[in-house]
Amino acid sequence: MHRFRRVRQKQSARQKQKRHTFSIASIVEEVQDAMCYIDFSKHRLYTNDLLHHWCPSMTTQSFTSMEALTRFLYTTFEEHGADMAQVTYLIQELLECETEKWPSMTSRRIQFDDRTLHLIFNFTRTPRGVFIMWRDQTEAVRFEERKDAFLAELSHDFRTPLTAIHGFTELLMARHEGSEKSYHMLEQVKQESERLERLVDNFLDYQKESYSAEQLNVSTFALRPLLEEVMASYQSTSPLHTVTFETNDVWIQADSEKLRQLLHNLIGNAIKYSPDGGTVHTQVEECDGTVVLSVSDTGIGIPEDALPYVFDEYYRVDSIAHQSIKGTGLGLRICKRIAEAHGWVIHADSVYGEGTTFTIELHTRHTCLLPRTSLSITSD
Repeated sequence: MHRFRRVRQKQSARQKQKRHTFSIASIVEEVQDAMCYIDFSKHRLYTNDLLHHWCPSMTTQSFTSMEALTRFLYTTFEEHGADMAQVTYLIQELLECETEKWPSMTSRRIQFDDRTLHLIFNFTRTPRGVFIMWRDQTEAVRFEERKDAFLAELSHDFRTPLTAIHGFTELLMARHEGSEKSYHMLEQVKQESERLERLVDNFLDYQKESYSAEQLNVSTFALRPLLEEVMASYQSTSPLHTVTFETNDVWIQADSEKLRQLLHNLIGNAIKYSPDGGTVHTQVEECDGTVVLSVSDTGIGIPEDALPYVFDEYYRVDSIAHQSIKGTGLGLRICKRIAEAHGWVIHADSVYGEGTTFTIELHTRHTCLLPRTSLSITSD
């Protein structure tokens, strides 16, 4: 009797296994995209017809061990011209995810023959394995490359005349130093051309999908000289405003040009949204080992219900006070991208009708704090 029960249990287990195997094979085969499934426990690879069409060697098959299966994957990618450094890293991640309870691996992009493939991973716990969807993104990547080439050419076409305007303006300024009125007008032309150049940079930067740490040109520099330079540029162009800043002599690691662009966006916004004049104050201080930079104004402020959306693309505050002020809705979005690329946190606080403060937490590895200095720049 006991022997008969054990036989029935084994038969039931085999039937469950067959049903389970059929289930995985069916899922893989029914998917419209190229797909495979790796069963970590049984060292088995399931594939569908579309993936087999792309890669004839990718057939449903079993292996003696995970090492044999991963060696097969490595060889297959190598035969199809993939970047083997990427492949090695990808396989290492897969093996690490095999033992993780909640794998964080979601997708990777890889070259395969003349295709650019986007691999999307969906891990399973019972059985322990992973579905991998293979999507061809070749045309999308080529479109991005064409767009980047177009933007590079557009950037050159914009900057060439702006460079000429800068050069001729500086030459004329040198010749009219004795005439205060002419010199002042030429100085404004130069500053407005610089502002136009920043607007062009904003537009071109926004076309990028995102910033990343690898795209930044990071160096170590003193923050105060950069702030002095940025504040001074608003001296003659904002006669209704008092632009001030207060800082310790802090040294930070960042992309100085991107930080300059971020500051111009924030201070320019503060001036624009203070149409009746007032004070725009930038302050740098250290809080629990983090350098905190804030830009405050005494302008029209932002309604509380609009605050969560101010960093969204093309977002404009819908209020009577804001309707007459022109803008693209890109400046703050770019500020957020620059901050995130550095690993910084940026947020806004505001009281509608009283003013707004934008705060950036500059997480740095090295800071050097010296006595506090204060500077006020006015155009009076």
